[in-house]
Amino acid sequence: MPTIRVLVETPVPAAKVLEAAHDFSGRRAKIFPAVSTKRLEVHQLKDTSADVTEGTRAGPIVNWERCDYDWSEPGALTATVIDSNVYAFPGSSWKIKATPRGTGSEVEMLWIRDFKRSPRGRIFGVLFGLIGDRIFNKYGREVLENLENLED
Repeated sequence: MPTIRVLVETPVPAAKVLEAAHDFSGRRAKIFPAVSTKRLEVHQLKDTSADVTEGTRAGPIVNWERCDYDWSEPGALTATVIDSNVYAFPGSSWKIKATPRGTGSEVEMLWIRDFKRSPRGRIFGVLFGLIGDRIFNKYGREVLENLENLED
């Protein structure tokens, strides 16, 4: 399964990183730039889980995924894709782990992606393999920088 791993140190405490990962308010798009608030739909929200659809524009194309979010595991959140117009399911997910380091944290982000066997899925699957590492490393750092700026 194609997987991209990003590891970043941040001055943001681990608890704040994980809270942001399951904050589905309008603030989400300020932290996660790939999330469009007009394409964000919370179907169900519980104490340690949520069912959420999120979408993003990639040029003229809108990609979306519906995920079961679970943050019951201490120090981590897992989002398992249950429906998407580009990702195959089962088999696609993303995970964020935050470990305290001094006053900040070490954050590990994992994107595990399998792609649909449609034209769109094949195109994004090839792109994920060719340039995904560079894009997701940049994106992971941008997410944490956005969170740092909101915390100031």
